[in-house]
Amino acid sequence: MALPKILALDLATRLGWACGSPDGEPTYGSKLLPSTGSDIGRFGDAYDQWILDMITLESPALVVFEAPFVGGTGNANTARKLMGLCWQTEIACYRRQIRCMEHGNTSVKKMFAGNGRAEKHEMIAAAQRHGWNPKDDHAADALGLWACAVHERAPKYSRLKLGALGAGRAA
Repeated sequence: MALPKILALDLATRLGWACGSPDGEPTYGSKLLPSTGSDIGRFGDAYDQWILDMITLESPALVVFEAPFVGGTGNANTARKLMGLCWQTEIACYRRQIRCMEHGNTSVKKMFAGNGRAEKHEMIAAAQRHGWNPKDDHAADALGLWACAVHERAPKYSRLKLGALGAGRAA
């Protein structure tokens, strides 16, 4: 019997996701939310529909998302969107009675890629070393987050510690 699933989210306009049981292989991919400028309501509605559908489809026991980093965006709408994605994720989890937590970007990069300041191509390379083939850095970030959550929540199945790396299914 499979362990309860973990859904990992790299929250952004193109969001990355990875979901699976710690004792199995994750599915993963990325989702482009609508480009809306200051029409944040339409952006939020699109994410709200997607996250609720994903929760219904995957039935995760834990949702973990990357803590928002808004410094240096220089754009108030971008900062509002990033914070809003976190807010909506927590609300969706609360309503569905799913445990939800955030994880710092630097610690994910350090655990997954070996460098707390790993760049996009380094995260993709780390995912490939783990046997996955993400199509973009958003999916790679989500895979890193998923692997870190597995390492912390179900260490017996950690690919980071054990090096037992398999190939996931891209969606």
